[in-house]
Amino acid sequence: MKIREYMDATATSPKKRPAATPGFAIEIKADTELQCAMLLAEDEEGHAEPVACIISINEAREIIGTDMQRRLHALDTSEDPGLCPYEYKVWARGLGGDYRIAATISALEVA
Repeated sequence: MKIREYMDATATSPKKRPAATPGFAIEIKADTELQCAMLLAEDEEGHAEPVACIISINEAREIIGTDMQRRLHALDTSEDPGLCPYEYKVWARGLGGDYRIAATISALEVA
């Protein structure tokens, strides 16, 4: 088999590639390594509070569970829990190097 035939046979056509997540060069899945990603909690009015630096959406889900437990414990002990999360957003570097929302997770999903 010639090199050109091999390349043609093994190349993934654009039709077979998964669609990229809008704003990103690749499809963002739950286990995709995001490198410098940030997890923020947002209330219903859009106020945001940083929660953690994360490497994947799976890790974000774990941290969200812990964050919600911490906030509920703070309420039980009459401490300030910060804002009441409505949803959590994962921000990651997208095309052009700017930060974009890679995932939105409802606070009700982990409650």
